[in-house]
Amino acid sequence: MERRCSGSGARIQGEPAGAPAIRVPLTRLKGLTERTSERLLAERERGAFASLADFYHRVQPAAEELEAILRAGGMDEFGETRTRQFWEAQRLVKAAAGDRRRADGRGNLEFDFDAGRNPVADFFARNPACLREPTRRERLEAETELFGYAVSGHPLELFAEVAWHTYCPVARLGDHVGETVVACGLVVEQRTHHQITGEPMKFLTLADWTGLVETELFAQTYKSYGLATVRYPVLEVTATVEPFENGRGFSLRVLRAGKPRQRDE
Repeated sequence: MERRCSGSGARIQGEPAGAPAIRVPLTRLKGLTERTSERLLAERERGAFASLADFYHRVQPAAEELEAILRAGGMDEFGETRTRQFWEAQRLVKAAAGDRRRADGRGNLEFDFDAGRNPVADFFARNPACLREPTRRERLEAETELFGYAVSGHPLELFAEVAWHTYCPVARLGDHVGETVVACGLVVEQRTHHQITGEPMKFLTLADWTGLVETELFAQTYKSYGLATVRYPVLEVTATVEPFENGRGFSLRVLRAGKPRQRDE
């Protein structure tokens, strides 16, 4: 399991039960400004954050940044539910805005109606799930949006609708060297290359619940199925299992690629 941390780099840390975890830094969060990242790191060096309010007053993130931090689970270790965190965040932001208005001599208005909007209503319009506790899937979706990948669970949990049981698992591909199989996996890496003829081809790394495998789409296959490799985050491939020259592994030479099968409802 992966967790958030406030340092500048990911690190491995043992859990109480002894299982290792990767702690992912909040500074990797998409949309976090350089100013906020620098203040976060500087304040963390001064001492651990005691609460959400302590974090907000010391780091002073923008309201949108605080939203993202909460959605990413950055404040979960303080022990409050996400719902309570979001309401507390709105109170803190509202109080800070009122302090700024009074300092500017604009009175004690509840909202900045000069801007033509209600910031609290806007927040909950953007984040309706904050009126209740987010589901596990919603948390993983938010992490994927904000970090680029799921942090607290396996990324394939977001593709439970795929009929994984109908495909040859990566862990069993070695039993089918020289044969044609139908496999399926999440595209975790892709890169284009040019064959000696100058024609483009593509290499993909696919992951299922049992492992990862390298695949190749040579020029003719890439011409026919290249669009599918970017259209579908999870890809079904019909491919030949080809051994490495040293006999210590194999790759898939793709013949066809497309949308994965779906589980029966």
